[in-house]
Amino acid sequence: MNKTAFINDLSDKLDRLNETDRKEYLEFFSELIDDKIEEDGVNETSAVENMQSADRIADAIIREIPVEPENVAYIEAHSVIDCTNRYRMDDGKYNFTIKLPDDVSLKDVIIEITKDYRGTRELYTNLFYLTDGDNAEFAIRLENAYGGFNYYEMTTDKFADTGMGIRLYLRYKDKYYMATDISNKSEVKGNGYWLGA
Repeated sequence: MNKTAFINDLSDKLDRLNETDRKEYLEFFSELIDDKIEEDGVNETSAVENMQSADRIADAIIREIPVEPENVAYIEAHSVIDCTNRYRMDDGKYNFTIKLPDDVSLKDVIIEITKDYRGTRELYTNLFYLTDGDNAEFAIRLENAYGGFNYYEMTTDKFADTGMGIRLYLRYKDKYYMATDISNKSEVKGNGYWLGA
């Protein structure tokens, strides 16, 4: 793979970042390849082959960069994305189920955690990064697959002392959907699905 193909591939994988952040990372890795060519005396293909894959680089970057929903009108669509079965278990952990179309990757879903009943944002991230890795604070398991949807059970004790709210955002088949605990088909963002302390 040459430098142009690698940078294009990385750019595609960083498409959830804002344009400024994406451009900055692409320039950095372009210069890194140029430095390898100059300092190591290798050709462009060898310099690219000695790098981590675009997938691994993008994965590491996205884990560190806050991801926010795009600045477009999202539509509340419980028939596409939803948060159900919300309760606190006897051990103090919160449990809730997220419904997603079965062809959606967890990396395509943005989850917003709120810190109070009014919906004050605590953090945004891709659902995948909240549940992946050794330090994941949310456990996830596929609970059921039915009618073209996957139902994921999520469990956490991270906000057990304070409570937490959940809003979900999804770009799917060139449309923008949200689940924010407000009436279906609304474009007004709700306060979030609240799990109280």
